[in-house]
Amino acid sequence: MTRTDHAGTFLAFSLALIVAPAICLADGSGFTHVCSWAAFDAGAQGIGNDPDGYAGGAFDGRYVYFAPYHNGTSHHGEVLRHDGTADFDSPAAWMTFDPAAHGVGSNPTGFNGAVFDGRYVYFVPFQNANGYHGEVLRYDTTGDFANVASWAAFDPGSNGVGADPDGFIGGTFDGRYVYFAPYHNGVGQHGEVLRFDTTGGFGDTAAWITYDAGAQGVGSKWGYAGALFDGRYVYFVPNCSDDTTHHAEVRRYDTTGDFTDAASWAAYDPGDHGVGYDPDGYVGAAFDGRYVYFAPNWREYAYHGEVLRYDTTGDLDAAISWATFDPGDNGLGTRLDGYLDAVFDGRFVYFVPCRNNANYHNNVLRFDPVGEFTDIAAWTTFNPRINGPATNRGYIGAVFDGRHIYFAPGRWNNSHGEALRFDTATCPGDIDHDGQIGLADLAQLLGRYGITSGATCADGDIDGSGGVDLGDLAELLGAYGNMCD
Repeated sequence: MTRTDHAGTFLAFSLALIVAPAICLADGSGFTHVCSWAAFDAGAQGIGNDPDGYAGGAFDGRYVYFAPYHNGTSHHGEVLRHDGTADFDSPAAWMTFDPAAHGVGSNPTGFNGAVFDGRYVYFVPFQNANGYHGEVLRYDTTGDFANVASWAAFDPGSNGVGADPDGFIGGTFDGRYVYFAPYHNGVGQHGEVLRFDTTGGFGDTAAWITYDAGAQGVGSKWGYAGALFDGRYVYFVPNCSDDTTHHAEVRRYDTTGDFTDAASWAAYDPGDHGVGYDPDGYVGAAFDGRYVYFAPNWREYAYHGEVLRYDTTGDLDAAISWATFDPGDNGLGTRLDGYLDAVFDGRFVYFVPCRNNANYHNNVLRFDPVGEFTDIAAWTTFNPRINGPATNRGYIGAVFDGRHIYFAPGRWNNSHGEALRFDTATCPGDIDHDGQIGLADLAQLLGRYGITSGATCADGDIDGSGGVDLGDLAELLGAYGNMCD
């Protein structure tokens, strides 16, 4: 990069604004700003063996774990971990460990999602080289990440639990039990929910149980892709009953009732009761304290963007409790279809982009629950590949750490390892990402003032022009003293 040295011209003017009162910017303005986004490919920086292709993950209060699925060559078990207390783009903040390669379990590879219970991280068994499987991988966060003794694997089905509990997508924790959402057991899509009692021993079959409410007359469909707990109920995200027949029949378990009592379960398909256009085929969900949002993925003939929402204050089996909205079909952005998971950050709901009908994509979709669900003004989209730092496309699942949203790097084939991160607490002008626009940001910009090309957000290129100039300085000074969160 090149620069000229005349930053001092603006110093007196800049310092005059230091006493400006702080204003909180709680409007989420950073979503469409390139400086709120970052991307990092651990494998490209020499970390691990081949850390590509992940599906979801979990956060333990410090570390973010990405669940290994398929690295483009084979199903793998190389868990990727990021230290949230360190810089996102520092190789020192990343590491991998492959329990399967170190003799843990039978073949703990190929997972889809992870769940944290306060001490342990459970990786949801999905599919490996032998097909759909049920070998749960568990990491004890009180132990060293790279110590084989911190890891364990157990396959309940192979030890006599249930009928055929294999092939799960996503899970959730209700404070005592971990639930695994049933997808495909190798024979076909299924509805056999797997549950682990965290007060029992991980390798003790008595701590494991399965139940298929559909087989007991609850609902008529099966095949789920994600689970969510709202404080009382566990919802299983509807996907497909076979490889071509997608559905929207949400299955729900009331945790105040007995797990193996059909009366504790309910099922409802809003699409079959006149809700929406064709709301079938969802992957993952998010809860904002009142509503459950289901991320649209695929229906029989194409990827779609019809978001499904349930109002938890209403009856599950009442059509009025349900609504759908397709932002793309209502004029927002282009190709807003094909999402794999949703996440809530305390204010906004985000949908994780994977693939639309043209290609893998990075069109992150966001909804503001303060607005009306069917008002296009409440929806926003941003593509951090076209407008920001990402160089790859397609993600499977996301993790929220209380401030940042991490998009898991992976897609169903031709996988990549570039994790994407959005900083929910930053805003234009917050160069050092400390949540406020102040003297440190001003000093950082002035120290690089005059760069004419190749500048980054860290240099002070707030407006994305590639240089650090008067435009950037004016934008920073105009927001000086503001708090981002």
